[in-house]
Amino acid sequence: MRDSFIHEMLDNPILVKHARSRLRPQALATGVAVVLILCLCIAWAGIQSSLFQNGGAFGFYLCLQTVILVVMGGSQAGVAVSQAKSSGILDFHRVSPVSSSALVLGFFFGAPIREYVLFAVTLPFSILCVAFGEPSFRGFLQIMIALILIAWLVHGLALLNGLLMRLFRGSMGVLGAAGVFFLFLGAPLLFATSRASALVEMDARLGFYGLSLPWLAVVLIVSAPILALLFLASRRKMESDLNHPLSKPQALAAIIVIGAILMGVFWRGQIGQVGPATPSNFDDMLALKIALLYLMAVVGLIAATMVTPNRAEYLKGLWRARKHGVKKLSAWHDLSLNRVFLVAAGLAILVVASIAASQVDLSNGPRYANPGSFSLATAATVITVGYMGLALQFFLLQFGRRGTTYFVLFLFIVWLLPLLVGAILAAGPNGNAGESAAILSLNLSPIFGIGYLAAPSTDSISRPAQLMAQVFAFTPGALFLFVFGSLLSMAQRGANHAFRRSLGGAEADSRALVVPSLLDPAQA
Repeated sequence: MRDSFIHEMLDNPILVKHARSRLRPQALATGVAVVLILCLCIAWAGIQSSLFQNGGAFGFYLCLQTVILVVMGGSQAGVAVSQAKSSGILDFHRVSPVSSSALVLGFFFGAPIREYVLFAVTLPFSILCVAFGEPSFRGFLQIMIALILIAWLVHGLALLNGLLMRLFRGSMGVLGAAGVFFLFLGAPLLFATSRASALVEMDARLGFYGLSLPWLAVVLIVSAPILALLFLASRRKMESDLNHPLSKPQALAAIIVIGAILMGVFWRGQIGQVGPATPSNFDDMLALKIALLYLMAVVGLIAATMVTPNRAEYLKGLWRARKHGVKKLSAWHDLSLNRVFLVAAGLAILVVASIAASQVDLSNGPRYANPGSFSLATAATVITVGYMGLALQFFLLQFGRRGTTYFVLFLFIVWLLPLLVGAILAAGPNGNAGESAAILSLNLSPIFGIGYLAAPSTDSISRPAQLMAQVFAFTPGALFLFVFGSLLSMAQRGANHAFRRSLGGAEADSRALVVPSLLDPAQA
């Protein structure tokens, strides 16, 4: 089986096509010349300024490698699959004997193949830095493995994004992407890479479920499931453009896996440390637990968007159920509504947040005048994921393609508008902190409400004002949960009624085709 897979990869038309087109001598020689000139300039600067000895030269090379492999390679992966999809050649590959897994790997490794060659050109110069002593060979290998993992994550995201796009509407190009990247993140990236050799020599360790592990091991543990999910989603979209990125069971499994990883990283609230909570680190622990709630809310919302069918898909599911002689499809089917999935996802988030909350012992922390409620914030997180998933399902089922536009307008009204109004009230000359907090809590989103519910307060906000803000942050979300549940039921009844009407019309058409056969042949 392994030999057959290797043979299939070597005969992969996508990989062969990109290898032939992107490794043409003239274009490849131009890129190699540019990279060599940049590497020689860095080497000259390192000799002149003694940057080899303090790790500065290695930091510059690492910055160049990040731009080549992560930014430019990721851009190529996304653009290649978008162009293939827009031109229609991707549909031809789908009906070919090549498996969808091989097609995904062909784009994944083939589109950025020139960037891999350019990255290999920089490696001798990085090894030259190792020869001067900064970093060590062991640290060099660790940094290269982490860089390749980050690049693969970016390539996977770009590939999935290209498969999700309906049409390719042009691209700013690889050089444009690199320019924008340097404009916004060039200085932080250069600062981080300049310290990379010094940090890796410290032999940093990270805590994972109370175990002290090397930092690279934790990076591998976190990256591997995410890469697997990206590959699974890309393979499903490669099989058919009509498939959802993930099925409902797969999306639920993704929430559970990511939640388990986040719990392991944030275990006892001490990233990089292993030990019990103390009053001195209580604030840091609580902040990390609040961050866990935010991350789980984001994961739940992304998963909900991946499994929510629109009106056409739901009607298609009704036709498929009638074809198989059943009243309706299973609740876990891709074409079924997302109610059951949202319940299961909410339970998964609740379990993850409850286990995380058990690691924060309030008795060990400082005494606050207005302590927050982590349990209330957890409930608000679950409710937020629930009503946002129901709202998305309602708009897509009721309005079809226009539902996405209405859903975005709804997000602006309930998420961003109260945030702007509350910020304006707080910034005014006569701003009231309590009123501002109450208005900010009305945004019904993870942007403000969840953190405000969980975090304690020691400022000038009175206890009644804080209670009012907590009510505003929690109650409307619960109300929206019931409102959109009712609206979704009404939209479902309307869709079922439309399906029965179309079914009656189809049966009438079929009877009209049978009637002429009962008449005289001349009249027929």
